[in-house]
This record gives sequence, C-alpha cells and structure tokens, in this order.
Amino acid sequence: MCLNLPTMIAFFHTSIVHIDRFEQLVRKYHSIIPIQHFVKESILQTALATGQLDKITFIKTIQDIQQTKPALIICTCSTYGQLCDQLPNVHRIDQPIVHHIVANYTTIALAYTASSTKTISLDLLQQIAKQQDKKIHIIDCDCTHCWPYFEAGQLKKYEQEIAKTIRVKTNEAEVVFLAQASMEGVTAYLEDLEQVVVSSPEFGVKQFLRLLT
Repeated sequence: MCLNLPTMIAFFHTSIVHIDRFEQLVRKYHSIIPIQHFVKESILQTALATGQLDKITFIKTIQDIQQTKPALIICTCSTYGQLCDQLPNVHRIDQPIVHHIVANYTTIALAYTASSTKTISLDLLQQIAKQQDKKIHIIDCDCTHCWPYFEAGQLKKYEQEIAKTIRVKTNEAEVVFLAQASMEGVTAYLEDLEQVVVSSPEFGVKQFLRLLT
C-alpha cells in the first residue's frame, strides 16, 4: 500500500503524444506524486470534422477520471477548455499562461494549428483581459495548414512549418502565444525571434503543482 504518497494528478489528453511530455514535466518539479493519463482522441477528431464539441463524451470521460479520486484533473486540449470551466476541479492547461500573457503584454499573436482551438483561445484571452481590466490587441496567426503534419506523426515538420508561419505573420506582436500543447516544440526554432514566444505546458504544470503544496 502507498498510503504515504501525495494525492494523484490526472491528465486528460486528446493525443497519446502528450503522455511522455507531461510525465516528464511533472517529474521535473515533483519526483513522487502519482500521475495517471487518460486519452480520448476521438473528441478532438469530432471537433475538427464537425466544428462541434463532443460534450457527452468529454463529460463522461471526466466522470470516469473522477472515480480515481485525483487531487487535480488537468485537460491538455485547448479545444475543450471552455467545457473545463463548467466542471468542478477540472483545470485547463492554458489558463495559467494566458493570465501571464495578458498581465505582461498588450499586442498578442495567437498561433494555432487546430481550427477548433481558435475561438476557444481567443475567448480565454478576452475573458482574462476583462478580468484584469486591460485592453489587448490580438493578431491572428493561422497555422492550420500545419495540422496534417501532426496527424501524420511528422512532428519535426509540424514544428518547422509553424515556425515559418510565425516569422511571417507576427512582426507587430510583443508576444507569440502557442495556443496548443502540441506546439510547444516550436520554441526551439524561434530562439532568435525578436518577439517573446510562450506555450502552456511547462508554465501550467508548475502553477498547478503549487496548488498541491
């Protein structure tokens, strides 16, 4: 029995590629806390194909996760972020970084590769800006032409093509927000960019772990 272990964190992913990355991130900052990963790829596929969220499957999966009694449930899919806001103890991975972005920058480039993410991420930026009583300007950086590379498992090509698009479309921004967890690796190709480039995974994990200490 593991009675002395800290309470568990549960991650809800819409792609199996996120499991290793988030496992590594938690272990970077906390060596023993138990972690479980739950994956439901079909709900993102539905959102991309139909433009509609699969609310029934999302909520059912969250209910199944809740049966494991986690201290935190963290959803790593930005597309389903607004549904997280409607459920108790379900956190969206992008919320901490958006609070940081809005607090520190005014002209923000929103980069996304999944069409289903654009409106959700835009709404979150505007919602946080309203909470902070701050006016922001958002520059659209549509990278949806890169998504097929992710679906094909060509992650290096995916990241390189996103980086190319960002270089062209974000010259007027102060900060570039990589709206999806899958985009985090793009930062390696933009180290010389004048603008600040931020993503949600590591920043979010660090913030959520603080809730348990």
